[in-house]
Amino acid sequence: MSSSDSAPGATFVVDLTPPGRAAVAVVLVTGCDAERVVDGCFTPASGRPLADLPIGRIALGRWDGPSGEDLIVCRRSQQQIEIHCHGGLAAVNAVIGRLVERGCRRASWQEWLGRSSGDPIRAAAHIGLAQATTARTAAILLDQYHGALSSAIRTAAAAVSSANWNEAADALDAVLAYHDVGMHLTRPWRVVLTGRTNVGKSSLINTLAGYQRSIVSQEPGTTRDVVTTQTAIDGWPVELSDTAGLRAAEDELESAGMALATASIANADLIVVVHDATNPDGADHALQPAVVESISQVRPPPPRVIHVLNKIDLRPAERDSRDADSIPTSAVTGAGIPDLVAAIGRSLVPSPPPPGTAVPFTSQQLRALSSARAAIDARVAAAVLAGLQPLLPAPR
Repeated sequence: MSSSDSAPGATFVVDLTPPGRAAVAVVLVTGCDAERVVDGCFTPASGRPLADLPIGRIALGRWDGPSGEDLIVCRRSQQQIEIHCHGGLAAVNAVIGRLVERGCRRASWQEWLGRSSGDPIRAAAHIGLAQATTARTAAILLDQYHGALSSAIRTAAAAVSSANWNEAADALDAVLAYHDVGMHLTRPWRVVLTGRTNVGKSSLINTLAGYQRSIVSQEPGTTRDVVTTQTAIDGWPVELSDTAGLRAAEDELESAGMALATASIANADLIVVVHDATNPDGADHALQPAVVESISQVRPPPPRVIHVLNKIDLRPAERDSRDADSIPTSAVTGAGIPDLVAAIGRSLVPSPPPPGTAVPFTSQQLRALSSARAAIDARVAAAVLAGLQPLLPAPR
């Protein structure tokens, strides 16, 4: 929202109902001019002016003239009025459009919440909770909503004010230790399966996802594009990516597929290298040099790597199916899949935050905390406090 939009005299209209079909939608009009704007559009069935209705009392009436839509209006305060209308997109847009014509400024509920809340971390956690896809990540965000992160920041700020630099450094180090987890509370971890052609990557993706997301074929090079699916592993949101097999390309299309695979590998949070247990060199853990180079260039140091020895159900009985550095699996029988799932979870989050732990969960928070931590090392109290202050609730 621009500075002009956040002017004290601005009146906003906010759609509080999530996108999708609904029987009823709620539109909020908030600002010093809310009553006047709604009065110009709403005709109460009682004939009483909106300003005469008690706070909290609902009023039935028509919108935009005698032939308009029936709806309900409720004054929450002199500056906040709720409009309850039909939940269809056309009905909501008609209400909002009329209010905009009368001078309201449209804002998303996220923008409105960030503007109206006096606690930036609480507002961000509120928004994050609406985006959380697992109970585990929602629980961490709920801890921040209830003040875990704000409390840790206040502790660090108080320590700086007392020139207790070691205590301040320890407080922020404890928070920053969980930044990787925090950045993935509403954004899934990227787990990329790679390996040579026909080692069973697509079958593993389907098994891990619980349904057929990738096409499985005995024909090498079937997967050309990067196929993704989202799931949860150990309570963490995960995006699994099935990539083209790595080999000497036989045509331009396969070459393009491997280029996409290399790009996905370079941006992964975790690489699962799949090897064929039926192949004599199936346990060869060497990635192609081009892939290693792309990883080192884009994300030094290289991301986490797990090796999987797949198709153990087809491996001759006389051959040992275990490898000290690999997880033996069969996408067909399910053997070893629980071990692979557990290894993915441990690799992504080796030390999950205990309940009540302070966890930064937005890029803005991470930048501010990292900057404050550097200022602590430099012993510049003013810079530390200036960096932390925007994260704290506004003084009452």
